[in-house]
Amino acid sequence: MRQRDYEQWLCGLDGIGLKKIQRLLEVFFTPQAVYEASEEELRKVKGIGDKELHIILENRCSGWFEKQKNVLEQHGIRNICYLEKNYPEPFRHLYTPPKQIYYIGKMPMEKKCVGIVGARNCSHYGREQARRFAYELAKAGIGIVSGMARGIDGWAHQGALEGGGNTYAVLGNSPEICYPKEHEKLYQSILKRGGVLSEYPPGTEARPGFFPMRNRLISALSDGILVVEAKRKSGSLITAKEALEQGKDVFVVPGRIGDELSEGCNALIKQGAYLVTTPVDIMEHYGVFQEKKKENFVNLNFFLESKEEMVYASLRLEPKHVSALATELKMELTPLMKCIYALSKRGLIKEVGNHYYIRNSIPNEKSN
Repeated sequence: MRQRDYEQWLCGLDGIGLKKIQRLLEVFFTPQAVYEASEEELRKVKGIGDKELHIILENRCSGWFEKQKNVLEQHGIRNICYLEKNYPEPFRHLYTPPKQIYYIGKMPMEKKCVGIVGARNCSHYGREQARRFAYELAKAGIGIVSGMARGIDGWAHQGALEGGGNTYAVLGNSPEICYPKEHEKLYQSILKRGGVLSEYPPGTEARPGFFPMRNRLISALSDGILVVEAKRKSGSLITAKEALEQGKDVFVVPGRIGDELSEGCNALIKQGAYLVTTPVDIMEHYGVFQEKKKENFVNLNFFLESKEEMVYASLRLEPKHVSALATELKMELTPLMKCIYALSKRGLIKEVGNHYYIRNSIPNEKSN
């Protein structure tokens, strides 16, 4: 085996953590020497008991390492262990660094990365804000990191892809498994424009306890964390806490008073997090500037008919039913639907449910 193989073997031993690996290296100096050490020599190492001894002896005789390499190759998974020089530096500074990082695609290489997190059961408003922020930040060359969960995470990845940037998903299971299943298309798109990574080896299914653990990796990979909609007790606040402990920036999209999904966000703002209302707020914070382009949302009165302008002006990022629009604008249904059709074709509004409409948060996006 090569030197890297010995490093991978030692860090891949399930049941032996980094502290015990470091004790072994204090005695034997190299992973190869650990691999070649006798049972008697291993027993003399402080903290290495019968359990650890069995793991070491069993896994160097069973062909486990070669089988693991074959599994990684079959799934197109690459891995980096803690003992390698190219191990991600942000992870080294964690209180509990992962022994191994398994990934498909690529690792973040951008000068700046922003993690976007928030509620799984998000509102349409939260969804569109996550998508909008990710879209603009990705267009400016900022990498977007999230957890590919339902809700805000998924929409953040989607926005980054629509912005033509790179996005990275940190999973609570091994990287060859798409979780949740309904994100299969998103998962495949992320692989083409970024990567998925995990600290869990192939074949590891998602478990509830894994998700809080992966949050520290999201914040470690990011220069700052953006929270979009979070209850007072949520995993997003765990990520924000991890970010603060790591000395990272925490940005928050403010929410409406009295809204349960805003309680966590507004609490973070009270504690000193950065309140942001546009992606430019984050870009300026990092000194990243994007060339301004003329978008559909500027000077609408120059190309919208008066009725279309009225319909557009009455919509926001919260869905509104066509019947509510008709009542509010005092318009007949037929001319109203003509306006809606025209605005949808221009990518200014879109349908998000059965006759529910919102303004489009992504400039120039056309309706299907």
